[in-house]
Amino acid sequence: VRQAGLKGVNLLRMPCGMMRRTSNTTKFNKKKGAISWKIELIFHLPKCDTNEEGGESKSCPPGQGDAHVTIPKHVMVESELSEQCTSYNELGKHLDVHPGNSSTRSGLRAFVNTPRDSLSLFMKRIPCSSAAPTYFKLDPNSSLAEALEGKTIIEFPTIDVVLESDKERFPL
Repeated sequence: VRQAGLKGVNLLRMPCGMMRRTSNTTKFNKKKGAISWKIELIFHLPKCDTNEEGGESKSCPPGQGDAHVTIPKHVMVESELSEQCTSYNELGKHLDVHPGNSSTRSGLRAFVNTPRDSLSLFMKRIPCSSAAPTYFKLDPNSSLAEALEGKTIIEFPTIDVVLESDKERFPL
């Protein structure tokens, strides 16, 4: 908490035993003087609209217009990230072809096939109303330390990854 405060981050801790606190693996490296953050990337899948007859519309991938199929609204990926790394590099770890990430990539098909320029990154403003949350827009080319500076986070950062077409759902 002290080291995060020195870097301009207001880090709030949950009480002992809470799930978010027990899953937090954020560490401070004294030799390097850097924080290695656990981050949570939430990829918000595009909304799938159906036409009046209940069939698929052009924006739906095949099979997702069916009313009997349950479609997840988001895919959550957790990873460790040094404060010097950029969000753009972290997205590449999950969206580009690498050994062992095929299951993640298959769940993120809409993001894999989209140019990185059209992805938007958001972080929830804390404190805010749960009924009407507001967000900070993050620059994917800035380091994590720059992105977190001046912000409040609970245990570790949660970054929402959204396609350009759905960014209006995240008011700034």
